[in-house]
Amino acid sequence: MLPRQRDLRGPLGAPGPSPGSRNDPRRRGWACAGLGLLLFALAPRVAPAHVTEPSTAEPSNAEPSNAEPSNAEPSTAEPPSTPHNEAEAPATTEGIPVLDEATVGGPTLEDGLLPCGLRVIIAQDATLPVAAVVLAIDTGTEDDPPSQPGLVHALAYHLLQGNRELTPAGAAALVHDRGGITSLAVGPAQVRYESLIPLSALSEVLWAESQRLRAPTVSAELWSSTLRWARRDPSLKWRAPAEAMAAAHGMPGLAHDGRQVPAALGQMVPRAIGQALAERFQYSAATLVVVSPHPPPRLRDAITEMFDTLPPATRHARDRMPRWRTGSVPQTLPLAKESGTRFVWPVAPHPAGLDQATVFCKAINRQRRRPGEPSRARLRCDLDEDPRRATMTLRASGVDDPLALLTMRIERLEQGEDESLVERQRQIVLRDRQQQLRSALPLARRLSAAGPRDRTEPGWRTRPVAALTGLAVLSVPWTSRTFGPHLRPGAAIHLVPSQGKPKAKPKDHPEVQP
Repeated sequence: MLPRQRDLRGPLGAPGPSPGSRNDPRRRGWACAGLGLLLFALAPRVAPAHVTEPSTAEPSNAEPSNAEPSNAEPSTAEPPSTPHNEAEAPATTEGIPVLDEATVGGPTLEDGLLPCGLRVIIAQDATLPVAAVVLAIDTGTEDDPPSQPGLVHALAYHLLQGNRELTPAGAAALVHDRGGITSLAVGPAQVRYESLIPLSALSEVLWAESQRLRAPTVSAELWSSTLRWARRDPSLKWRAPAEAMAAAHGMPGLAHDGRQVPAALGQMVPRAIGQALAERFQYSAATLVVVSPHPPPRLRDAITEMFDTLPPATRHARDRMPRWRTGSVPQTLPLAKESGTRFVWPVAPHPAGLDQATVFCKAINRQRRRPGEPSRARLRCDLDEDPRRATMTLRASGVDDPLALLTMRIERLEQGEDESLVERQRQIVLRDRQQQLRSALPLARRLSAAGPRDRTEPGWRTRPVAALTGLAVLSVPWTSRTFGPHLRPGAAIHLVPSQGKPKAKPKDHPEVQP
C-alpha cells in the first residue's frame, strides 16, 4: 500500500509533537533502533565511496572511503555459472571477454526503461527481510562549471531539503523512523541516494524516491543551510593526483576539488539554483535499483505506476568511457614534487573493468623478482575505486629506469609467463566479490555501477544478475587471456618532475668602444 501524501507533508517550520508523546517521530525511531542496528551489523563493512549519513535534523559529515563503491550480488547463495561453451565466447576486447548473456546461468533480474527515461533494475535477495533502494544519478563533481567548483556536491545535498511532498530531511526521517539507514554518496561522475530498510517500508521508500527529483524546494534560507552541510565534508583523498586523474580519463573536470564551497555558490539566487537542479538531476539520467526478497516481476507494475505521471523523456545518461591512449610509450605529465616513478591508468567504468584492474594489481604486487634485476627493484600497484572514474597507479622503486621495469613486468603478464599467478588472483577476487555481494545493499550498489543499456526504447528485459555485476566475466578462467592494450605502458600517464623556472641569463657586458 502506498503512503498517503499527508504522511510526509508538513509546512516548513511547523511545530512538531512534544518530545516523548505518542506522535513524536523520535519515539518511533527509538522503538526501531534495535532493528536498525541489527541491519547495520549484518550489512558488510563496504561503505560507498564518499558517504554521508543525513539525520532527521541535518546530514552528518561525509566519510570518504576508497572501497566501493561507490562498487551486486547473486540473489541466492549460488555463484554465477560460467558460459556453457566458452569456445563460443567472442574474442576479448580491451582484455575483457564479451559473453553472450543467453549462456550465463544463475539468478536473473529485471532491467527496465520507463517512458520518463528512468532505468530500473530489480533484483531478488531472500537472505533477510530487508530491502535496499539506490537512486543513482549520472552526474558528479567533474560536471561542475569552471566558475562554480563544488556546485554538484552542494546540489546533491540540497535535494535533501525536500519538495512540496517531502519536508526538509523528510526522506531521511522516513527511513530512520522505520528502523533503516540511509546515506548519500557523491563521486566524480555519480551521485547515489541509498537506503537499507525493513521490507515493510519498501513501498514508502520507493514512493519517496519517486518524489525526490520533482520540483525541489528552493529558497535562500534552505540554500544557506545546504552550503553549511556541504562545508562539513572533507576533500576526497585519492592516491593519484587530481591532475593525473584528469589526464588519464581525458576529463578536465576531474582536476579540481569537487567538495569546496567557494563564495560564488553563496551568491546564487534561488532561480539559478532551481535551474541548476533541473539540468543536472533528472530521472532520465538516473537509475533506480531495488533489491528485496520479492520476485522481480512482482515489483514492476508498482514501480511503473509511481513514475507514470512524469512526462516522457529520452534517456540521456552520459558515456563515461575514458579517452584511451594508444602508442608504445606513456604520455608524460610534469607535476611538482614528482620523482618520475609513478604511472597512472584509467579504469573502464563498469564492474568488469574494475575487476580486471583488481586482478592486474594483485598480480603485479605478487610478481617475483627475476635474476639480474636490482635487489631493491619494486613495483607496487594501488587502485582508487569509483563506479565511473576509477584509476590505477603503479610506482616503481629501486631502479634507475622505472619505465623499463614497468614494461618488463607487464610483458610477463601479457605473454603468459605469470599466467598461473594471474589465475590464482582471479579466483581470490571472485571469492571476495561473491562474499561481498551476499547482502542487499552491496548488491544494489554494484548494480548501480552497471554499464549502459544496449537498448534505448522503453520496456523490460530479464537478464542474468552475473552479467550486470561483472561476475560472469570474472568467472571465466584466465587461460590464454591478456589484459588488453588499455593496461599497457602506452595507455598510461607518466608523472615526471616539472622543470623549474629557467635561471635568468647574465647580461652581457657592453663592449667598450675605443
